[in-house]
Amino acid sequence: MDMPRILVVDDEPAILSTLREILVPFGHVVSMAEDGMAGLEKAKAEHFDLVISDISMPRMNGIEFLSQLERISPDTHRVLLTAHTLEEYIDQLVTHELSCVLTKSVPFPVGEVLSTVEALLSRQIFGLDRHVSNIATRESFLVRTHQDLLNACDRLAGFAPDKRKNHLATILNEILTNAVYYGTLDFPGDRKETWSHDFVIPEDRAVRIDLAVGDDRRGISITDFGGKLERSTVLHWLHRQMAHDDNGLPLGIFDNHGRGFFISRSFSDRLLISIERDKRCEVSLILYDNAPPAGEKPLVILEI
Repeated sequence: MDMPRILVVDDEPAILSTLREILVPFGHVVSMAEDGMAGLEKAKAEHFDLVISDISMPRMNGIEFLSQLERISPDTHRVLLTAHTLEEYIDQLVTHELSCVLTKSVPFPVGEVLSTVEALLSRQIFGLDRHVSNIATRESFLVRTHQDLLNACDRLAGFAPDKRKNHLATILNEILTNAVYYGTLDFPGDRKETWSHDFVIPEDRAVRIDLAVGDDRRGISITDFGGKLERSTVLHWLHRQMAHDDNGLPLGIFDNHGRGFFISRSFSDRLLISIERDKRCEVSLILYDNAPPAGEKPLVILEI
């Protein structure tokens, strides 16, 4: 089997060296370029399975580079790595449908880089094992009725530290409601007033909740088996809350739906969304027991 070929593009030699040291031991062939222009020349000369690029670089920034890369090599996975906040680039991320943005947190996010790279290359994008290491406790249960949904929210609220319980209950209600009504039952997302509470989902289509507790964090994943969600939809609604109008207000301040992803990302230490179109969608919340890595939170929306 051919070893995966990865191109790393960054104007910081230390970052290039670090990423190469991380990736090579896992069997990847790693090439490097110092900016987007040099990266594009390499991508024109040979095929890469995955590209990791910084955003802010001389000559050609990472977003422009990855946009051009998609035109010449649409099957290459594209990952941004940056120290900037998402708000600075959210307009461009939406325009170019760049939904995998890792951040140069402190300490350097070795685990997140490896997890994301391996998930994309293997197409194994589901499961809490990718985000919670050395799992000591696992639990799973199904949501088939409206009462199951209410019970699950109460039950899951206790999974968070005391100061986060109330927020977690609200967020999980939002995610679970969308997974049940929109993802599974295919009710219109913008007409929640018409949603009926009288339903029983067949067991093989039930929304699944998984819990995992590891060394330093805990994870909650909610999976529906409708697969209606698209990464472009998630980016759209995040953009509505992150981008601002001329008065400094969020574009979506008066939206009556679509705020759940932004709120969930704000509350959790990590929000990760995995989508297999027309089959399933998994939304995972990661909560660190102590302080999370310092720096901007990543944006990880994977779609296969």
